[in-house]
Amino acid sequence: MSDITNLTDKITQDAQKKRDQYLKKAQKDIEKNEQYKKDQIERQTEENLKQFEKEKQANLSLKVSDIHVKARSKLLAAKQQLLEELFAESLKKIKAMSEEDFNQYVSSNLNQVQLNGDVELVVGQDSINYATEENKKVWQEAAAPEMNLSVSERTIPKRGGFLLRQGEIEYNFTFEAILSTSEEELSGELLSLIFDEE
Repeated sequence: MSDITNLTDKITQDAQKKRDQYLKKAQKDIEKNEQYKKDQIERQTEENLKQFEKEKQANLSLKVSDIHVKARSKLLAAKQQLLEELFAESLKKIKAMSEEDFNQYVSSNLNQVQLNGDVELVVGQDSINYATEENKKVWQEAAAPEMNLSVSERTIPKRGGFLLRQGEIEYNFTFEAILSTSEEELSGELLSLIFDEE
């Protein structure tokens, strides 16, 4: 009977060894599988964090860019408003020039055009107070001898200065036209003086 007991004990021991081996193997497989899953989750989490960080940076860059564009737009609008105010003030000052200065303005421009024959001078509505009989004579005397200058009774609405017309040809010496011509050239210089742009 001791043989049977020994055999039973041996079978039991072998079964326990196998069970222990199986449990160890199963435990190792479980741990290995858990470690693989854990590594996989960590990699996925790291990738998600990187992607989130990229998206956050992109979003932040867009917001900063938007703020920069809005600030630049406001600055440009302020510059444009300032230029408009400066040119409006310049126009106001030009329109208020003295009679002597206006006569000089007309005379110098008459000498520049070098027209022959009949030429009509049309005064702007805002400069009509300069068109006295005495000043008309000054203008006619300032014209070249080959120019037959006549001053029109008509005026240029809402303008200062004057026009010279000869047939289809028209020379525009209104203050608005003169300022408009020099506005683009002066704008850059004025802005660099005002805003110290480099």
